[in-house]
Amino acid sequence: KETVEDLIEEVNSYKPRLPPGWENRKVYTIGCFDLFHRGHQNVLVSLREFGAYIVAGIHDDESYYQLKKKYTIDNLETRMKNVKPYVDQIYVIPSTDPLLYIKSMVSDQDIANGSCCYARGDDMLNFPGREWVEAHMPVHFVPRTEGCSSTLIRTIYHADSAEIREKAAFAKTRYDGKPIDENGNVLKFQA
Repeated sequence: KETVEDLIEEVNSYKPRLPPGWENRKVYTIGCFDLFHRGHQNVLVSLREFGAYIVAGIHDDESYYQLKKKYTIDNLETRMKNVKPYVDQIYVIPSTDPLLYIKSMVSDQDIANGSCCYARGDDMLNFPGREWVEAHMPVHFVPRTEGCSSTLIRTIYHADSAEIREKAAFAKTRYDGKPIDENGNVLKFQA
């Protein structure tokens, strides 16, 4: 009969091999993480595929407002608490341009050793600071979770109009979770 150790060894043999140097690699990411949902969770969990140590930058409430032209539902402290179980380190970005802050977090030694990378969801391929990041480390894009959108959640639960809440709740969505009409056009709701 097989022992528990034999079974664990067999299960581990089916796991994909992690890239060389994985245990020494830091993975950087940046986001807003408002209305934390399974899409955020899936991206954060998947970052471990690229390295053992995860560092997340989170936009503060004011920079979130400047970026998205709407206030957060969850304040910065709540957003940090939601993200922390999935990462090793968090830093706050008090600007719409995160470049200075990621430059401050990434050490010259990690760049020289090639022991860092940047990863994020594929919903924003042209993220701010991409040019510098790509010049200094590999960039990886993680597929977004279909049907998940903070914007849609915000509309369903926080729109002033019951009619808008209902339309949003039952709308078809495209790949990025945005609600669409029968022609595939994104619906614009005011939350």
